[in-house]
Amino acid sequence: MTAPDRLKLLIVGETVFKIHTHYKGFASYETGYASLSLDAFVSRFAGRALDITFMPNHEVSLRFPSTLEAMRAYDLIVISDAPADSFLLHPDTLAGKVMPDRLQLIGEYVRGGGGFAMIGGWMAYGGFHGKAHYAYSPLAAILPVSIAPHDDRMETPAGIHPRPTAEHPILAGLPADWPDFLGYNKVVQRGGERLLEFAETGDPLLIVDTLGDGRLACFTSDILPHWGSPRFTNWAGYLDFWENLFRWLGRK
Repeated sequence: MTAPDRLKLLIVGETVFKIHTHYKGFASYETGYASLSLDAFVSRFAGRALDITFMPNHEVSLRFPSTLEAMRAYDLIVISDAPADSFLLHPDTLAGKVMPDRLQLIGEYVRGGGGFAMIGGWMAYGGFHGKAHYAYSPLAAILPVSIAPHDDRMETPAGIHPRPTAEHPILAGLPADWPDFLGYNKVVQRGGERLLEFAETGDPLLIVDTLGDGRLACFTSDILPHWGSPRFTNWAGYLDFWENLFRWLGRK
């Protein structure tokens, strides 16, 4: 039996297939690369009371839970850099079958006591060329932010710095000085409580909220590079911040 203080969470997204075409004079050739795990993140929580299940992007359409019962196997669901279409377009949907709207089910899951977080990236919120496509999805109705239907990326190569805007258990015990980030998704707060914002722009980095018996969070930058800079991933407060956030969302 799982210990009462252990947190069961599902993290979805992050992975990518890359295909490159190389041109050398009259000849060309292709190379491919796939990043299929989140081991660089998950392995760092070894020894902490977190049971992390990771689902890569290419499995979402087929394997993401399609029932509330399946979602409730987890205390918390995190979507990180995974476009809305992956959840909306099950293979059976493309074949013409009526299927559950899994993004709508996430709302029901949260109202019933589940935790949910959206993490930023090129395929989060509005995303690259608007292709994350969450602005008109069921999640847009429950998140405490307004999502742009177009490209909402803010690339900040000179670095941009968070500052706390409230006291909260998620921020308890963390170093006062946060490292730089190299980009984020620009959203507009429409509810919830803002805990972090960027000093240079005033745009939110972390907003938390409640919905029914559950809890929500919007983190507008990334877990890993490039937006989550090496200064952030190597920061003394990095693991404690994520564990605090996950535990607050999962009520553990």
